[in-house]
Amino acid sequence: MGLRPGVTFHDGTPLDAEAVLFNVARQRDDPTALGHLYTEPIAAMRAVDPLTVEFTLKRPTGSFPVAFALPFSSGNLGTIASPAAVRQRGADYGRHPVGAGPFAFVEWIPNNKIVVERFDRYWRHGRPHLDGIEFRPLPDTETRYASVANGDVDLDIAGFHTEVHRSSQDPGLETYYGPGGDGEFLYFNVTRPPFDDRRMREAVIRAIDPAALSATQYRGAMDGARTAFAEGDPHYSAEAAQAYPSYDPERARQLIAEYRASGGDPNFTFQDANSPNNVRYATFLQAQWAAVGLDVQLRLDDIATVIIQVVQGGDFQMLHWITGPYENPYPFMYNQFHTGGINNYGGYSNPEVDAALDEAASTTDPARRTAAYQRAQVVLNQDLAVVWLARAAKAAIAQPHVKGVSRYLSSELFWADTWIAR
Repeated sequence: MGLRPGVTFHDGTPLDAEAVLFNVARQRDDPTALGHLYTEPIAAMRAVDPLTVEFTLKRPTGSFPVAFALPFSSGNLGTIASPAAVRQRGADYGRHPVGAGPFAFVEWIPNNKIVVERFDRYWRHGRPHLDGIEFRPLPDTETRYASVANGDVDLDIAGFHTEVHRSSQDPGLETYYGPGGDGEFLYFNVTRPPFDDRRMREAVIRAIDPAALSATQYRGAMDGARTAFAEGDPHYSAEAAQAYPSYDPERARQLIAEYRASGGDPNFTFQDANSPNNVRYATFLQAQWAAVGLDVQLRLDDIATVIIQVVQGGDFQMLHWITGPYENPYPFMYNQFHTGGINNYGGYSNPEVDAALDEAASTTDPARRTAAYQRAQVVLNQDLAVVWLARAAKAAIAQPHVKGVSRYLSSELFWADTWIAR
């Protein structure tokens, strides 16, 4: 791994090989770090010279370079913090971050704003264009859309489907998004009833009418999903899509009756974060399941409760979730479906899927990698690991005076090139 000469952190210390080794070791030694997974293949690492780091791997790992270029929210090995700042701040470093990017941290007021300012010694001459950025948390979809539409904010960096649909038809706004893997889906908790039984997983899938879902929840513009990749993606598996159940309420009723006859209770609790969009979504699904004889209770909590109880504790039966679109199959499919994956909240496990995902992560052969992901999709859909609903449509929505928007599909932006035309 080669480094660019002359790059410094915001505190003036050099971004050199030792800084890279320090940061990779931090993630290697902390099992809770987002990037810990990516350090597992490393057998040894050393600074060849101040601008070169050499990694020795335990085995061939074709996905290893990807780990340095993933979005921040996915965890990566390429986000390098100042070792001096980490040592000085210790556990409090997260509130006083020091990097080498185009903007330097100024302040963070929880639940209010984060402020950054231009870093004049940024390694790209003439960048960034902006003097500073203020980030505001706006978790509610309607508030977020209204804020960018009326000009209260310049840019919404995480617009979801209903926002994208509205903004793409508004000549007064610019919308930036693209297709990618994953999307909007429901997690089964396959470790507890009723979804430890495949019959019930199939029943709830067959009870959902995609046409009604599109009309009521997506303004008639739903891009339906039947597997982890969109049709046209090189990793898409038509065989997996064909294996996924179609809408068939009569078959759903039969499966529920069979489950009842075997002594099971088919009724369950559906959980989601409490927002106007999610309430509408949950109420629609509840009605669909009621039509085939299921009594489904809704539990709508604030996002913090959902994360603590559901994501961290695994205490749920079914959960509404959105992820992606992701830029690369690794590590997203691995995290979501591999046994013990950090996003495998439903406890799904199948040795065939594990083997396919391990092969996809290790091989340097693109054809073998694609075949492995396709193989994993087929088994996942045969098992009915999740309820696929729609493709993800996460977008950046901007006022027309915002220029130079360059982004990951998952919505994180490269801020150095962004500018304002007044």
